[in-house]
Amino acid sequence: MAFITFEILLWILFALSLVDANKRWGLNKTLLFFVPLFIYGWILEASAIGIFQRYEYGDGFFVTLFGAPLCIAAGWAAITYSGFCIAQTYTQNHFKIAAFTALWGLSIDFSMDGLAVLMGYWTWFAPADVVLPYFDVPVSNFIGWFIILSFFSFFHLRWQDTKIRKMLFGFDAVIPALPALLIAIAIMLESEYERLFITFPWWLMLIIFIVPLVVILSVWLLKKPNLSQFEDTQSFKVPLLISHALHGFFFIMSIYVGITSGDWRYLIVALVAGVPLLAHGIGSKQQGTDSAQKLAIN
Repeated sequence: MAFITFEILLWILFALSLVDANKRWGLNKTLLFFVPLFIYGWILEASAIGIFQRYEYGDGFFVTLFGAPLCIAAGWAAITYSGFCIAQTYTQNHFKIAAFTALWGLSIDFSMDGLAVLMGYWTWFAPADVVLPYFDVPVSNFIGWFIILSFFSFFHLRWQDTKIRKMLFGFDAVIPALPALLIAIAIMLESEYERLFITFPWWLMLIIFIVPLVVILSVWLLKKPNLSQFEDTQSFKVPLLISHALHGFFFIMSIYVGITSGDWRYLIVALVAGVPLLAHGIGSKQQGTDSAQKLAIN
């Protein structure tokens, strides 16, 4: 039941993102955003399983291809779209949008991976004699996704409406991430970086890697979003729904697992998922209050 719920949730959010993007950008730009992102996400998942053999998925997923569930690629495409659109309510700077989108995705992944391992959605394989302190999830997973999301977001904006975009059918946005990703993987493998954390307790890993990113993202989200530049401020309901649904799902599941298993660490996972959610709510509420006051004055 847990597999079905998770898989259906990801496909629903992917479908919602497609419909919303089509209204926002039109069919052509929607396809140029989602098709390469979906294919790229699946290739990364399949290669990580078949080539690097770093993890494997559980048997409960219905639609898989070469061992990689297609719903995972769909879910990451929806997450990227959500962060990408929400970032544009705070800034129009390409670098900042790329950083925001990556942090937004990681804030979901921090809670997702911790629970997924326990629920059996997927299992990570650590190098010999290496303990993965953060819920058996390697740091390389988070580093890799940060590179992928930030590079895609930046170059999708950088090369929009250019000839190379049409020539490569949108894949120009994913190609630049490949060398950066390969260099990062080579450095991590050569340095055997995971062995550096063998003696680290899980809470120290949390402080070093996760708390700073969540704090940065939350502080950013506490700012009032600049919705005045958009004709229809309601158009961001779907991107928010996508992220809130995922944050809410893992927030509730974390609390449930923490209580039923007696492992209170999963309540920390719930907190990781809940803090950005709360921060954005506060910022949006302040924006709404200010708008109402301006209308009252006028």
